[in-house]
Amino acid sequence: MAKKKLSPYALSYPKTPNPLKEMSWCINKHIYVSCNIQAFKVGSQWEMTDKYCLTIKNGDRYRESDYIYTKDNVVDAIYDTYREIYKVNHGKKTKE
Repeated sequence: MAKKKLSPYALSYPKTPNPLKEMSWCINKHIYVSCNIQAFKVGSQWEMTDKYCLTIKNGDRYRESDYIYTKDNVVDAIYDTYREIYKVNHGKKTKE
């Protein structure tokens, strides 16, 4: 049998439950949390490191954290960010 190839940049499984309620609320408000991998251009090739940053997008607003996460904890950090955004902003009224 052929061996399964492991991707060195595949993210690990989360250790916390999936925050469905918080994620659906954020997506309805057009707030998206994702991660980017750190890469450097060496000659004509891109070399990727094992560091990740979180990005939060809301319309034209875009924020990026430092590259402090690894592939083992970046998914949990994304889930925690969705929970924190929901906790801070849920129930606030928008100005019309």
